[in-house]
Amino acid sequence: MSAWQFERMQNIAERHGWTKFVSMQNQYNLIYREEEHEMMPLCLDRKVAVKPCSPLAGGRCAHPWGTVTARTKIDGVSPMVWPEKTAAQDKAVVDNLEKMSKESGRSMAQLSLAWMLGKPFMGSLIVGTTSVKHVEEAVSALDITLTADEIAALEAPYVAHTKQTAF
Repeated sequence: MSAWQFERMQNIAERHGWTKFVSMQNQYNLIYREEEHEMMPLCLDRKVAVKPCSPLAGGRCAHPWGTVTARTKIDGVSPMVWPEKTAAQDKAVVDNLEKMSKESGRSMAQLSLAWMLGKPFMGSLIVGTTSVKHVEEAVSALDITLTADEIAALEAPYVAHTKQTAF
């Protein structure tokens, strides 16, 4: 959804005395940051909570690139959301994340989630887990505050996705 469409729905709700939206669930993570251009500033300005789904990009920001997990073996949705045409630019982000993970002694998931939780527009994250370890790892990200240099380094390899390369 475009920010203008969301704003229009908010205005229609207000005009008719209907309940306005109080949260936005959208795609946002280290390898898909297009929402930063318009939607996130709009949500911040309008005090709408942001609750992104897939904060770890279907596990891509939790493991070295190409890792095969039980999930990747059966996941028929992720290939549609993370198409092959963006693989090279996404891999660069994940490779950088892996490098930073090794240097810091933190997991890739911890760094990814800590990066997201540090954003001023962030409300909460919708993290899919398949084990208690994943839950513990996600919760531990709450205690991590990244430095400005770490944030800049995590964001540096990102290349904008063209329209409709992810939902």
